Amino acid sequence: MQNYDKDLEAQAFEEFQRELEARFKAEGTPSNFMKNIVALSAINFRLAKAVYDLKSNTKFDVFAGKTNLDINIINTELNEPIYTNAPAEHTQAMIDKFSDEYALYPSLFFFGLGNGNFYTKLLQNQTHEKIIVFEPEIEIIFIAFNLCDFGADIFHERFIVVHPDYYRDGHIELICHYDAVASNIRNYNFHIYSDYYAKNYGQIAQKINNKIIESSSKMVLNMGNDAHDNLLGIKHVVANMPHIYNGYQLKDIIDLNIGKNKTAIIASTGPSLNKQIELLKKVAPHALILIPDASYHVLKINGIKPDFVATMERVEKTSEFFQSEPSSFDDGIMFMAASLTHPKTALNLKDRNRCYAHRPIRFEFILKDDIPFMCKGPSSAHFALDMALRLKCERIIFIGQDLAFAKDGSSHAKGNIFENYIKEDGTITINPNARQRPQTAIAYGGEGEVKTTDVWNFFRGYFESMMEPAHYDYKFKVYNATEGGARIHGTIEKPFSELVDEILAENSIKEIIKPMPINPQNAKDQIKRQKELVEDLIRYGVEKQRLCEELFKKISKAVENANKEIERGKEPYYPKFYELKERIDRFKNNLKNDEVFDRVYYHVANNFCVHQEMEFGELMVRPERTKSDKDKKIFEYVRQHGYYFFSLAGMMEATRDTMNESLQSWDEEFKL
Repeated sequence: MQNYDKDLEAQAFEEFQRELEARFKAEGTPSNFMKNIVALSAINFRLAKAVYDLKSNTKFDVFAGKTNLDINIINTELNEPIYTNAPAEHTQAMIDKFSDEYALYPSLFFFGLGNGNFYTKLLQNQTHEKIIVFEPEIEIIFIAFNLCDFGADIFHERFIVVHPDYYRDGHIELICHYDAVASNIRNYNFHIYSDYYAKNYGQIAQKINNKIIESSSKMVLNMGNDAHDNLLGIKHVVANMPHIYNGYQLKDIIDLNIGKNKTAIIASTGPSLNKQIELLKKVAPHALILIPDASYHVLKINGIKPDFVATMERVEKTSEFFQSEPSSFDDGIMFMAASLTHPKTALNLKDRNRCYAHRPIRFEFILKDDIPFMCKGPSSAHFALDMALRLKCERIIFIGQDLAFAKDGSSHAKGNIFENYIKEDGTITINPNARQRPQTAIAYGGEGEVKTTDVWNFFRGYFESMMEPAHYDYKFKVYNATEGGARIHGTIEKPFSELVDEILAENSIKEIIKPMPINPQNAKDQIKRQKELVEDLIRYGVEKQRLCEELFKKISKAVENANKEIERGKEPYYPKFYELKERIDRFKNNLKNDEVFDRVYYHVANNFCVHQEMEFGELMVRPERTKSDKDKKIFEYVRQHGYYFFSLAGMMEATRDTMNESLQSWDEEFKL
């Protein structure tokens, strides 16, 4: 794990800010360099400090020409200039190229900062909302910051300067999620600033380019390509409301038990779990045991009672983990379910101790209740880790978290009711229509590779993103005691037996305080309020759908008339389409700023809308060299929105019908 101390980080930041403030006052009129450093320190103070601390160039010399644009930079180690021709000519050629071909791009990616002059010109085009520049040399940033004033654009994160040593993968993922980048992702190109950069830093540039492509692809993949999953989530949340607001309140459980236990063991169902069973039995009285739903049956047949069982899948198959009748074994276990879990899972948990968490996605936010937002990760094991972090356990131990096939090809521990349902070729035995892509990963211990799948690698990547202590307000360590499978970067690999010895030597018994269940009358009142809220959401949808359909009809009529003109060999009346474009953009902007639409209807239509916006983005960045180019582009933009609003209206209707159907599914006891 990275040695990160939040307090030291905050102290270093404050000291740097004081130093900058003192120099700022001493200068009187701030220099370009100070404007840039102060702005960058608010965004990435570690990079800002590295540039600031550079007192002089050791690797590069600066040669000034007749004008400010004629500034060359020479690598003295290679005796090689950044600009092989006159810098002013190179800058002008790039300005001409990007003014012609890329003038309408909302985002642009570059590798190489050079003397900075090109970017000062590029930033004059306000259409460019994000310009991201990766520069591999601190000295080059130092030089450009002295020559050019980027301060305001850096501060507002319009001009983003990144050094390969001062960013994490999560930084690139964040950049890819900016609206200006996401909407323009189909037009993505990684522009190498000059031949010098291509020749001397090609491998670094390729690595960064690959990471941007990977992050943007993951972003698009996470959006999906249809509304089914999000619609299913709404269906389940509304159907589960009678269960969600009964039983126990997860918030109460967390409040009563936060900081009570030092150690949490997350026992997943990888093939290596079986070899840890005896040690888990031994340490069970001394550490919290949190498990994903798939481990429930394995621990049950081995007589090990977990403290928390996490479940969160939308699919009905998951309910089979809890299809057995509740027994004395379940006493004392708290079953944590996501509010969007399959209704059959909620029904199977009805007579057990259960509580619910919302996933942090749009629809759940509109409910405005006291249910905590958790389980943001892609699996129940991530849900379990989230709970351990919420309880502020300082020592968190993974076992059975292989995320890879065992040497014998097995995918899960013996005793799992879906034992070995994934084969090494990626086929899913319980679902012939599903498939995972075979991949490899670095093995536990760091030597060699293991066979895995794209899904497991995605799970592993999410675990790694959760390891950073900066996201939490306490110090913790995560140990991977799986002793098999794939390496999880950011965890401490250590044998489970050694960790068990450490826990037993502390001679402490775990403590869990159980709150009172939700008062039945309070539960009934809350269910009634949520039913009224859902009914309001349905009525809202009727009105917004009507507006979508009206706009669709206007677009259809205008396009139909234009096509008739074109068939007669005439030009359409383009001003009509400029008016329609303004109305389309205004209507979409109003919807975007409408909380109910965003949380409910856009939640379902999000996948469709984002992919459509990417297509609109491809269209709208086309160069407009003549008035005719622009007229035809606006016409096409309006025409494409006919399908957009027709589909959006249909999705809104499907969302309303789904909420209605779920309300009708409530038992007679809850027909309020």
